[in-house]
Amino acid sequence: MNYNKNEKLKQITDETLIVGIDVSKDFHVARAQDFRGIELGEAITFDNDHMGIDSFFRWTNNLKTRFDKLTLIVGMEPTGPYWFNLARTLKTAQLKVVTVNPFHVRKSKELDDNSQTKTDHKDAKVIAQLVKDARFSSPNILEGIYEDLRNYKKVKELIIKDLVASKNQVHNWLVRFFPEYHKVFKNWESQSFMHILRTYVYPCVIAKYSPEELYEELPKKIRKGSGRNKIIRLISVCKTSIGSLEGHKSAAFELRNLLNKYEIAKQELEMVSEEMKDLCIDMEETKLIGEIKGLTIKTACDIISELGDIRSYSHPDQLIKMAGLSLIENSSGKKKGQTTISKRGRSGLRKALYLAVFSLIRHNQGFKELHKYYTTRTQNQLKGKQSMMALARKLLRIIFACVTKGESYDEQKMLDDIHRPKEFLATA
Repeated sequence: MNYNKNEKLKQITDETLIVGIDVSKDFHVARAQDFRGIELGEAITFDNDHMGIDSFFRWTNNLKTRFDKLTLIVGMEPTGPYWFNLARTLKTAQLKVVTVNPFHVRKSKELDDNSQTKTDHKDAKVIAQLVKDARFSSPNILEGIYEDLRNYKKVKELIIKDLVASKNQVHNWLVRFFPEYHKVFKNWESQSFMHILRTYVYPCVIAKYSPEELYEELPKKIRKGSGRNKIIRLISVCKTSIGSLEGHKSAAFELRNLLNKYEIAKQELEMVSEEMKDLCIDMEETKLIGEIKGLTIKTACDIISELGDIRSYSHPDQLIKMAGLSLIENSSGKKKGQTTISKRGRSGLRKALYLAVFSLIRHNQGFKELHKYYTTRTQNQLKGKQSMMALARKLLRIIFACVTKGESYDEQKMLDDIHRPKEFLATA
């Protein structure tokens, strides 16, 4: 990855063929130009398959020979999932592949012709122009175990959404048919209550049984969660329930369906979490991150699945930018705007870091002291969440240093790097 724009500009010389590709589902459009923006040859439309990509290779090789170009740089928008296979194929062929921000493409498409027109051919040219001006970034195309971790993380997020949806739907059902359940069970996810729901479904049915019959029917392994007194209270509540008495046949099917979805999602979530843990447990970076007191294997897995191979980054600020934690300020003249984080990055990484810092403030003495310093210093005092974002940036720098240098976390070294005013040290 290239962090410095000057370094990007140095990659583009008079011997460089710049190609912009507008990516779509079934086919792609490519246009070529030199470092001055002069278009070279004619545009090409090629299919998103093996034969189409082969025709693209022949087209670029012909242009390189025709116009005496030695190197090739290919730019594209990271459009949904459609660019992945093309980018991987080009990278495998040892070509330089970069991506441009779709927002930049939209904003700069009128610079040449002052027209709102949007076509595949025009977008390909705009992308090539952005690459020429070094307004690109090198994509972090994951491979091997890092790709598996990223995919598991995506699946995990989908399962969590399904699990939350199932919980909300079961709660909706209970509000309609058994709104008083919380007087006995604080949480409907109690194994004993779920068993009772599956077996009897409605409070009007539960009310027909004696406490002894209901208690004896429960499997022995889950009786602990429902003592006899709780069963007595449950039957008493059921006898006076105001739950709906209509649509019971369909509602029983609905409840069992919802409980099945809930239990399947819960089992799948445990399986995915275990698979991620098994992948991460022997990785060197997981061990180094796990040595930071307050961080767990699960936290390390979440961070690595979002970042990929940390050694592929050349500067810790790249990690900060990836997390959307870069600082931005809106000021004009005498008006000084508030400094905030950009949030232009991976929201999943930001969430993982927030939870990690929350744990570090509680269990890690160094981060606890740093949080206290940020929130109590006399100058540029930070609020709680501001301090946590500052600590998240600090954590990323520490992770980058530990992994790239292969060194263990040193709490004292972290604290020594912070330059505190003398008045703060005197009162600390």
